[in-house]
Amino acid sequence: MQQSPETSDQSILAMSNIVNSLNRRLRVLEERHSQIQRKTGVIEDNMLNNNKKISDDVKNISLEIKDLKRDIGEIKDSIKMLVKELQSRAKKEDVDVIQKYLDLWNPTNFVTNRELDKAVTRIISEK
Repeated sequence: MQQSPETSDQSILAMSNIVNSLNRRLRVLEERHSQIQRKTGVIEDNMLNNNKKISDDVKNISLEIKDLKRDIGEIKDSIKMLVKELQSRAKKEDVDVIQKYLDLWNPTNFVTNRELDKAVTRIISEK
């Protein structure tokens, strides 16, 4: 089975066309692969940068939360101290009772010891 020279040339030409077509397709695929690798690299870099930024943000937020908790604790302590202070103060009712007794006794009319001594000595000297 020998092929004629024309058939052999046609076969070689057909094979050459197939190889060239496969070669072009391979180059296109290699280029696409290369582009995908570049895009993947960019995406990985972006993800790493975003991850670092998010991690820093979480650390900062954690510190702020700790500070807020500390501040809230201090505020709670201050409020407790104020409540204790207010509880130890006299109530309005207590002040009203004292006011009634002061009005009843009227201490401005009381006599001092000196005044009493003077009054007694004056009465004795008059008699």
